[in-house]
Amino acid sequence: MNSDQVKISIIIKPTWNLVKEVQVKAEKFMREKNMSSDIIDATIMCSTELIENAVKYGAEKPDGSSIDFDLRATENMIEIVVSNGYHTEKDLQNVMEHINKIKSSDDPAALYVERLQELLDNPKPGVSQLGLYRISYEGGFKLDYRHENMTLTIAATRKI
Repeated sequence: MNSDQVKISIIIKPTWNLVKEVQVKAEKFMREKNMSSDIIDATIMCSTELIENAVKYGAEKPDGSSIDFDLRATENMIEIVVSNGYHTEKDLQNVMEHINKIKSSDDPAALYVERLQELLDNPKPGVSQLGLYRISYEGGFKLDYRHENMTLTIAATRKI
């Protein structure tokens, strides 16, 4: 590991009370690294959204674990990586479509408003993925993903 890189890792069983644990640990970690309040708030928000999605929509991974959470920080970059299993190819396709839309846009604010309007116009219960748009718009993070062996990994990165 690079000497200027620091990291925390948490393996989480999908229960709602652990969302708060991730928030507390992420905030403590970022404060110890003397990050600005804006960066700390964005990191907590991003961590929360990714963990909530993993708890709501995720499944156990083939290796038996549920959720992996990694937060890394260097002097120039923050990276949050969350891995979890998924139930169906449809679930995977849904996430990939939203992230691809976010990745291909130059205007995260417009995408966020558009997604809010879609949800207002067609309020179906189920998967909103609004948190992914928040991560990009409010948090200033870039999103990417990969999937293999029934495991979805979402990475959010932000330059400092």
